[in-house]
Amino acid sequence: MSLELQKVLLVLSIAHSALVRAALECRLESLSKIDGDNETLFEFNFQVVGRERLLNGTINLHVDLDNNYEISTDVSTLLNGEWESSNIRAQYKTCMYLSIIYDNYFAVSFKDTNIPSRTCPIKKGEYYARNVELIADNWAQYAKLGLVRASIIFRKGNVVYGGLDVVLLLRQKIM
Repeated sequence: MSLELQKVLLVLSIAHSALVRAALECRLESLSKIDGDNETLFEFNFQVVGRERLLNGTINLHVDLDNNYEISTDVSTLLNGEWESSNIRAQYKTCMYLSIIYDNYFAVSFKDTNIPSRTCPIKKGEYYARNVELIADNWAQYAKLGLVRASIIFRKGNVVYGGLDVVLLLRQKIM
């Protein structure tokens, strides 16, 4: 093997060993359900359980979740002790929200569940989720590190019919 080839292989091996992939570690800090203005049609009965801070509980849909409703997510970050709105906001009719937001960013975390994925509308009924550990690997380009609050609201017109407030701690993890 020539000296030149050895130099190239040495440089490549050093470069390869220096590569570090970054991803996000997500820890559920708290969550609370948001009641509807007049009635709550979409009821979230979740808790954060254990040292691992896993999500467990049910969602009760008292009506079919279809395109008559709109789902929005507003993300805030904690800066200097106060929640400040970020530039991350999503607001779509139900089917578009489920296919763009839920299926791409959250469905991967829900392994032990009967919550439908890649389907719309979702029929009324009770759906469960057990031992959900939020996987945030594909959030890196959007998320800000630190405490983050996401408010997920279900509306029809300007009337709120339920929702969920989630507080997360996002940290960078080295893989």
